[in-house]
Amino acid sequence: MDCYLQKIIHEVVVKITSIAGIVGGIGGLSILLFMAATFSSTVSLRQPSASETKTQVVATVGTRSITLAEVEQAVALPLYQMEEQRAKLLNESIQHLIEEELLATEAARVGITVPELIEKASESEAVAKLADLPGPVRRTKQPAQKQTLFPQPPEEVSRIRQALLVQLRRHSTIHVNLPRPELPVLNISADDDPWTGTDDAPVTIIEFSDFECPYCRRNVPILKELLTKYPGKLKLVYRDFPGPNHQQALSAAEAAQCAAEQSRFWEYHDALFTRQAPTTGWNFFTLAEELGLNPSRFDACMKENRYREEVLKDLRDGLKLGVTSTPTFFINGRPLVGARPLADFQTIIDPLLSTRSSS
Repeated sequence: MDCYLQKIIHEVVVKITSIAGIVGGIGGLSILLFMAATFSSTVSLRQPSASETKTQVVATVGTRSITLAEVEQAVALPLYQMEEQRAKLLNESIQHLIEEELLATEAARVGITVPELIEKASESEAVAKLADLPGPVRRTKQPAQKQTLFPQPPEEVSRIRQALLVQLRRHSTIHVNLPRPELPVLNISADDDPWTGTDDAPVTIIEFSDFECPYCRRNVPILKELLTKYPGKLKLVYRDFPGPNHQQALSAAEAAQCAAEQSRFWEYHDALFTRQAPTTGWNFFTLAEELGLNPSRFDACMKENRYREEVLKDLRDGLKLGVTSTPTFFINGRPLVGARPLADFQTIIDPLLSTRSSS
């Protein structure tokens, strides 16, 4: 029951009490208890459980009911990205407030203002070293009215401030309890797309990628390292998501599929990323010859646009999931968006493997 309802009940009970005083005796008390109990049961509200909320019908079309769970699943990825952005903004605000508090507390301790504290820090050898400056600022004694705070360039002042904060953090106890957004788990199909690793691996990484995307290229060695670090534990699936702003992306995706027809997808995949050149593009046929593909079969495959519909199906599937940029990864259905370091993948992979081994 919320505070507003409790206030109403209290006011009603007070009024009933005054009535009972007039009526008097046991009869008045009986009326009081009966009316208070009846009113409390009437206004008591129960919050719906999480499962009830998920099954809540939010729309109907004829006899078809659409639940909140269906809607949330359809937009799970963009909702999660919004939550990630919210968490990032909150964390930045927390760090700003922590920094302001550290500086204000230290300035109060030594009995000076924050600007004076930062100016004083600029004269410290330790702070200058942390700030990667040639050395501390050496000041000449001047009359107080002629002194000006922060004669250094603003960039140096900023570096001194950050170095001072590093020192203050080392001597402070700081706890941040901001919860991370919960990762949604989406139902992602591997379709019949090329894969590498172990077929029945406990962890499947499905990547939506674009051969012309520089960020996708950046993650190629990371994915290779993951396969090496987790032998027998990972399956990596490549799905196409050619961007409309990349002129050769669609043709490159088709060319890689034509190479897959000759069991050389991953070699062609690596070659496309290695020779990624936004200004000049690729010569798909020369690349096929260099990799030892049958040139006539490859040529026929490309001229027929044999795999265009396959590539466009991947693109449509990605759009339905809410994919808007590349690379986008789904690790057992859990999204990871953008060119990420190895540690970000491990943050998701390790708990999945740990849960499986303990069950």
